[in-house]
Amino acid sequence: MSDESLAFQLQKQELESISLLRTNDRMARSIAFAVQADGQLLMETVSQEEIATRDHCIARQLTDGVAPSNMDYPGGDTEAQSFDNELLEKLRVLYVSGLEDAQQDLADGEQAESSTWAAGRAINPSSINRHCEACREEVKFFEVARVPCRHEYCRACLEDLFKASMTDESLFPPRCCRQPITIASVRIFLKSELVRDFEKKIEFETPNRTYCHLSNCSAFIDARNIHGEGATCLECASTTCTTCKAAAHEGDCPNDTLLQQVLDTARENGWQRCYSCWRVVELDHGCNHMTCRCGAQFCYACGQRWKSCTCEQWDEHRLLARANQILDREPERLAPIPAPIDAPQPLAGHTPPPQDIQLYPNPTQAARDILVAETIQNLRANHECDHSRWRWVQGPHRCEECYYFLREYIFECRLCRLQACNRCRRNRL
Repeated sequence: MSDESLAFQLQKQELESISLLRTNDRMARSIAFAVQADGQLLMETVSQEEIATRDHCIARQLTDGVAPSNMDYPGGDTEAQSFDNELLEKLRVLYVSGLEDAQQDLADGEQAESSTWAAGRAINPSSINRHCEACREEVKFFEVARVPCRHEYCRACLEDLFKASMTDESLFPPRCCRQPITIASVRIFLKSELVRDFEKKIEFETPNRTYCHLSNCSAFIDARNIHGEGATCLECASTTCTTCKAAAHEGDCPNDTLLQQVLDTARENGWQRCYSCWRVVELDHGCNHMTCRCGAQFCYACGQRWKSCTCEQWDEHRLLARANQILDREPERLAPIPAPIDAPQPLAGHTPPPQDIQLYPNPTQAARDILVAETIQNLRANHECDHSRWRWVQGPHRCEECYYFLREYIFECRLCRLQACNRCRRNRL
């Protein structure tokens, strides 16, 4: 075969590849436009199917004589179900046209327009860069995921949050501003391996969890592998007692001396145990309303489920200690008050008698007592604070939730004065 024939053959193959690529591109664009056109119809169909499923569940509960549970019917304009234009634009840039075509579409669409038309025209999202709520970096609009509270996370920070939630149950389920972030709403921004691992992670959703008693295993045992009080580990085939969390046994649980020592120490120090996961917890600051890492809420004074007892909401000694702790980090509020200008001054060379020394005491302690009383009153009023208002505080501080040390700044709740890092205020509290 001559060089000329070989060149023609290679050019023919290249043209066929380009033709196939263009055909696939047209098909992808057609599918994307069809999804955009039929998005509202698909949303309504899914909503109707969910309503029918809920009606069927309620009918079965009534037939079985069980009081139906409260069920929220999906609205027609909910965030989770809406195929909004911005998400479709992100999908188009990511999987169909690419950023260059999106920028070209924007350039082709520029034309002279009146001020009224410009004010009413929707802004093309592909022309806007966004700031990640976690790292504050500026990224392209199609590289950020918008969560239910309307904050936006870049791919890296969103992936980091989901990974952390699988190892730290205080972050599970992933959430921002106390609103859960469902895997379905951000699936396109996460790697398939992470989505698969997260969907299998049912450990944190299980109450009173059981782990393998062998220290070199400690694997989580699914409820499907628990029969009676025996839990069989699929990793090492050993059996664990679901009551004492030790090796399975017959009859009553044997005396666990180490556990009893821990419980004795807890009783001596006034610590409490969570009624759900049986962790031992210590109240560092705040009221008696405790929220365990497993999500259970209980009274720190008696250990009962929250609002099922008549205990006081505050311990007076802890309340006073917390008020002084808050004031100690604000020395500017305790600046000494200058003495009155018309106050009599001792004569030169004259030493006042002891009774005269007490005539004009330093008002600093009196001012502190007033501020302590005001702080205690504020803590009582905001003992169940929802942490909706924050302020930025400069300087080195330690987060009061995760105890991470921050060198530059921290966030402080304006109501209850809790200091927390950005992750805790957005994803943990």
